[in-house]
Amino acid sequence: MSRVNELLQREIASSLYRLNLEDRLDLSRVTVTHVITSPDLRKCRVLVSYLGDLEEAKVAIRLLNRKRKDLQSMISKVVVLKYTPHLFFALDQSISQGARVLEIMEHLPPPEEEEQEALEEYDDGPEG
Repeated sequence: MSRVNELLQREIASSLYRLNLEDRLDLSRVTVTHVITSPDLRKCRVLVSYLGDLEEAKVAIRLLNRKRKDLQSMISKVVVLKYTPHLFFALDQSISQGARVLEIMEHLPPPEEEEQEALEEYDDGPEG
């Protein structure tokens, strides 16, 4: 299944450029991050990351879901599977969530000196 997901991810990403969406969607801001195909190959969830604000991302996802039939048709000509999966596009927010976690970590206060010494002793291991 991982090979099928990788193949579909690559083909979906390249097929986006053949759809001629440039007038409605800046494809340089779109990244197909993950593809999750059901075991029966009938459904495929496509996670997309969008560089921009949340409202623009939602508009992009709606547009991609409207164009999914055209994408499925393009993919069926290139990828030979028992079934051509039904595509569902969803916003992948893992990158923005990771950036948020890093931002929170940067604002944490530094550990106290005693805690730091205890950590250093722990890292050195017990002597003896």
